[in-house]
Amino acid sequence: MAEKTAFSLVEVVLALGVLFVSILALIGLLSPMLQSVDQIEKIDEISSVVNSVNSFLQNSPLIAIRDGQTIQTTKFEAIYEAVAGGDEATVFVYRYYDDNDNIRLAIGFSSDESGTVGPNSIVNASGAEFSESAGPIYRVVLTASSALPLRPTPMRSADRNGVGIYTLTNSFSDYEEGALALEARVFAEDPPGPAGGFEQGTNLSTLADREPNLVFNTAVLR
Repeated sequence: MAEKTAFSLVEVVLALGVLFVSILALIGLLSPMLQSVDQIEKIDEISSVVNSVNSFLQNSPLIAIRDGQTIQTTKFEAIYEAVAGGDEATVFVYRYYDDNDNIRLAIGFSSDESGTVGPNSIVNASGAEFSESAGPIYRVVLTASSALPLRPTPMRSADRNGVGIYTLTNSFSDYEEGALALEARVFAEDPPGPAGGFEQGTNLSTLADREPNLVFNTAVLR
């Protein structure tokens, strides 16, 4: 009868050591992979915000100021007034839970722009609430872009002001089709608790110590 053989204690210990080393190596690889996935998700989310803002500024009929069916202030002029009035304007973009726990998109100007844009284009005019946010709230600060020409007619200030932005220098009638170029700074912010209390007002001097998540340029069409 053949003699039975078994693994020695040393062989078992060595095998377990190899297994543990392999597991630790896999765990070490897992963390960068998870970070990469998280980074990709954030990039996708920011891209979605950019697309939403561009679509809102270019296409939303709510931005114009109306008296019944009569347009008192066009979308183009309303956006111009919002930016020129305080040298900056803010648009908020976020997803929220409605009364049926469905996730919907909210986008609109800060309430600081009431009177310069249509009332239905103010964020949360449709009933959304910051306290019902389903994720980050994106604060998009619009200012005059460096892409605006300085020659032959200056369309912006030659230099940035004290908070690092260019300002519009002409009346809205001087900005031709597609010539109202805007710079957009995107800041991702944590949503407020159920009690609310989210600060809508934006002053870039209060954001001076924060790095935007993204800066991009867009142009508003007449």
